Order: sequence, then C-alpha cells, then structure tokens
Amino acid sequence: MNTTFEEILQRIGIIDRDVSELNRLKSRLPADRPYSPSLQISFDKQINALLTERISLMELAIANPPEWLFPELQEDENKIAQNLSPKIFVGDLSVRQPAEQDVINFLRALPKTEIHLHLEACVNKSTLKEMLKKNNISVSEEEFDKKFVFNDLNGFIQLFFFIQSAVKSPEDFSYMISSLAEYLRANNIVYAEVFFAPSKFIQNGLDFDEMIESLVKKVRQIKMEDGTEIKILVDVSRSFGNANAMSNLNRVLKIKHEEVIGIGLGGPELLGPAKDYESVFKIARESGLRTVAHAGEDDGPWSIWDTVKLLQAERIGHGTSAIQDPELVKYLKEKKIPVEICLTSNVFTGKYVRKEQNHPVRYYYDQGLITSINTDDPEIFGVNLTYEYFKLYRFLDFSLEEIIDLLKKGVNATFHPNKDALWSSMESKIQNIKRQFNLTTNGKG
Repeated sequence: MNTTFEEILQRIGIIDRDVSELNRLKSRLPADRPYSPSLQISFDKQINALLTERISLMELAIANPPEWLFPELQEDENKIAQNLSPKIFVGDLSVRQPAEQDVINFLRALPKTEIHLHLEACVNKSTLKEMLKKNNISVSEEEFDKKFVFNDLNGFIQLFFFIQSAVKSPEDFSYMISSLAEYLRANNIVYAEVFFAPSKFIQNGLDFDEMIESLVKKVRQIKMEDGTEIKILVDVSRSFGNANAMSNLNRVLKIKHEEVIGIGLGGPELLGPAKDYESVFKIARESGLRTVAHAGEDDGPWSIWDTVKLLQAERIGHGTSAIQDPELVKYLKEKKIPVEICLTSNVFTGKYVRKEQNHPVRYYYDQGLITSINTDDPEIFGVNLTYEYFKLYRFLDFSLEEIIDLLKKGVNATFHPNKDALWSSMESKIQNIKRQFNLTTNGKG
C-alpha cells in the first residue's frame, strides 16, 4: 500500500515529537545511578534510529511533492498537531461483524482479576448521585453530566475532585465499595486489589480508622454475598510529600484487618520522585506490608529503576516508559516484577502512548514480562476490563489463547495468598466457557 504525502507528514511530526521527548528525558537522566550509562546509550540509539527514519521520509516526500503542497502546507501542519492531541479512544471500538460480538461476550464471561483500580474512580453515576443527595449537595443534571465530558488531564482531575467532594462521612465509603462491587460483577472479576487514598479525606476532617472500618465491613459483606474478594492498598501518595506519606504508613501499621494488605505510591511522578520515599517503603517492607508504586507513567525509565532498586516495590504501576530501556525490560523479566498495564489510561494521558496500537504491552508480553491488564479509573474513563481485553484483541493482535494466558499472568501478579488455588478455580471455569462459545482461541476469533 502506497504511503500518502499526508501520512508522511504526520509520521515526521510524530518523530519530531518523540525525538524532542527523548532529548528532554536524556537531559534529566540522573548522573549518580549505576544504570545511567546503559540508559544513555539506549536513548542515543533510539534518537539515531528516529532521525534516520526522518531522513528517509523527507527524501520520499521531496521526491513526490503534491501540487497543493506550498499553499496548504500550514494547514496540514495544523491538522498534524490536532491529530497528536491525546484522546481517550483513538481506535474505533465499534463492533465490525457479528463474530466480534461473540468475542466480546466470551471475554466478558471469563473470570478475571484486576489490581490497578482507584476507589474514587469506581463510583458510578447512579451511586454518585445518591451520595450527593444524601449529603445535601445540590448539582443540576446539566452540571452533573458536564463533569463527565472531558478530553484533557485537567478535566479528569476536576471530575476526580468532584467525586471526592461528595464524600462527607465514613459511611460514604460503603457506597463506594458497593459501586466497585457492581463493576466487578459486571466484568466477572473474582479478585481485586483497590487503591484507597485517604490524604484528602483526612484533610477534610474524616477519621482514618473510621474510614477503614467502613471499607472493611462492606468488603466482608460482599465476599459473603457472592464470593468476590477485594483487598485494599492504602495510597500513601506523592501529592502531599514525604511527611504525609510516613503518617499514612503509620496509620496503616496500626490496622489489624487482613483486608488491608499494603501500600501504594500514586500521584505525579515529577512532583515526588521515588527516591524521596525510600524510608517509607523500607519500613513498610520490614513490617510485612506489600508494596507497589506508580512508575514510568509520567517519567522516564529511571523512575522505574529507582522504584525497583531503591523502593524495592513488588509491582510497577503503568511502567510505560520501560520500553525505552532494554536492560530494564530484561531486569523486570529476570526479577519477575509484574507490570500493571492500563491501556486506555495511558492513551488518554498521552505521555508515551498516543494510540492503542502502539502500546508496549505487546512487546512486554512477547519479552516474557508478567503483565496484568487493568482499567485504572473505569467509571471516569467510561471503560471496563472486558473492553480493555477486547482492545488487546482488536488493536494489538492478541489471540484469545494469549488473552487467557494474560489472565494467568494477572493472577501471578496479585498478592493473593494462594495463587495456585485461585488460578485452578478460574481455569476450570475458563474451560467450560471455551466449550460454550466454541471459539478458536489460538487465532483471531
């Protein structure tokens, strides 16, 4: 298929953006890390490869210029800039043929695990309206609906804050867990680990212990009702600094509930680099808590290196920039450190991934990394785990058999105390579902 002049221009624009980003990252590379020399070489190789491709594309464009090139060049550049803007859904998810609906139904029926979920972002619209009404917070229908329409990070943050503002008492966390449970059931998620970020609520006057009691009580009720198992990771958070993170850790250490299994480090990486939280994670590990951290979502590979070397986190949240450093990918594989993949979320933020087709999850999987598929913020992004798996099938050429293998990797990435038993239970159901749908699982549909 011949490449059009417009496609050449668009690819050149993408290359220029990628080279600029790589140079920016290279300029911020820490000088005192043992991995810095190899990472410097990796950046240079990537930049040189991109520049070589750019030269070839320029030669192709110059050899075949269209007649309208000069009068409309500026207009094309504007279009390219618009196309590079991050969007939540870049790919077309409309079902193209009946067979694809069968695939979606098959994926929905499969038992799953999910381990990268933020509690506030699991509150559906119906539950949020209940909470607003309960707490006498007046919001018009029009204003409410507008909150859920956004196409940039600021709009996302404003909606997140709006959901937090609806929480006025510890009892409200029972509503939030109920909404989470609805989402889990709808996607046949049998085991989940969810982030609870207490800092903002504590600032607003809520008591940490009372919030935890409300969460745990509802989690236990849900498990008794249908067997859905939910564990809690307390987000000590970068957003409020090291002292606040240490305070949150001390609160967690006093908890005796088995449902609260550890801590996570969320918030903007650029605001709080991993090295600032080394003491927090050291105490957490020595106290027997499980540890995870967001890394490589908004910063370079060194953020992941520091997370696994200094924090010694057991899992990496997002890990998108790891692809820039082959040595890091090799290390994650050798040490069996799982990566929590959040495909739609990464495309929306647009830092390292701007199209589903370009997400590194395909590369990570092929390299043998333990990859877990997650939604991050399902009710805010309007996504669910079933469709995240469908995107892998549609855009990244995962076969159904590979998706089933991803389900197993997802179990291995959890902190479940008996992973073999969990997978055995899931595998038995999967075999029955495969027979029921009679799909070819070693290919596309």
